[in-house]
Amino acid sequence: MDFTLSARLQIIREGRHRLRCTIRRVGHELPLLSVLHKMLQDGDLSFRDFMEVALYYPEFGYYSQRAERVGKAGDFVTSPSLSPVFSFALSRLIREFMSRVTDRMTSIVDIGCGDGALIHSLYGVAADAAFYGVDRFPPPGFVTDLARVPKTDIQFVICNELFDALPFARLVQRDEHLHELWVTERDGGLDWSEHEAEARYDDYFAARGVELAEGQFADVSLDWESTYEDIARFVSRGLIVTFDYGYPEQQLFSSRTRRFGTAAAYSRQQVSRDLLANPGQQDLTAHINFTDLQRAGERNGFKTLFFDRQAKFLLAVGATEHELFRPLEQLGSDDGWHRRGYSSARAGQGWGGGGMVLSAAALLRFKVQGSREKVKKWRNQRLTFPFSLEP
Repeated sequence: MDFTLSARLQIIREGRHRLRCTIRRVGHELPLLSVLHKMLQDGDLSFRDFMEVALYYPEFGYYSQRAERVGKAGDFVTSPSLSPVFSFALSRLIREFMSRVTDRMTSIVDIGCGDGALIHSLYGVAADAAFYGVDRFPPPGFVTDLARVPKTDIQFVICNELFDALPFARLVQRDEHLHELWVTERDGGLDWSEHEAEARYDDYFAARGVELAEGQFADVSLDWESTYEDIARFVSRGLIVTFDYGYPEQQLFSSRTRRFGTAAAYSRQQVSRDLLANPGQQDLTAHINFTDLQRAGERNGFKTLFFDRQAKFLLAVGATEHELFRPLEQLGSDDGWHRRGYSSARAGQGWGGGGMVLSAAALLRFKVQGSREKVKKWRNQRLTFPFSLEP
């Protein structure tokens, strides 16, 4: 048995309980469930820490494994895997963007690139641009940290389902107190426990004027805002286009429509609410607070140019120019899966479903042209940039 390949995972908890757990992985064959059981011997884990381990623990976490996760043979589909229409529409947006860049050095950066399929599909769009992918577990040729991407004059940043994969806390309102859901070991299995929530989560809701109803659940990642802020600081001039599942904060935390939060698990194209089942073998996700992203962008000189459903965005940038929108009898047999993907999208299951798009430009170096009425009209018709580069 080779014990030379080892890793340390440290988790610091603050709040009612404060302790430090140090875990050492001592072999390839140790399953993730055994790792969690060892961690729980020192006390409960917050769900946020559990999710971090379940998704990103070296070799055994859901995303750290090399198994096929995305696509019809995987656990879930994303817009790029569902249909080539997504990449086609994004290519049109990049061409429009590049037409205004002239001779400046430009980079196209996909943050949370996964296997790199999306960024690879865009390589032929702009011959003069440099292409980069960033991911925790990147494919060959890409990097693990945005700081390792060379700075250029202008940046076009893509974040496709990046934020809903960030670990989040599960919270519930009990009487006048906010509680956080933790994970404990009971009768040899994983189960839930509740602890008084850390003050930073009370502060989160108080700063946004959000009051949870008695018994209401909410899923919150404090990394949503800080991660977007890091991206905004990276962009000196340019555009950030974010595709994700989420709502503005007043809708996201509505007690009438989302009383039990939005947390979900995905495996083999099935959705489940059993978040503790099969750690490392199912994806965990929750809808994001887009207001957090907008707020972080505005603090760094960005202006929101577009925020709406993904279907509207893709149609606005010319998705219907793709050959899959030709009459069905003109399509080849190889287009069947992609055409079904388009049909699913129209039914609200694919790239036209619940996903939202936030498009923001750095106004430190861009200026808006035209009136507010012109910008509002632009949102609902063919999308062209209502701004130009300043000298």
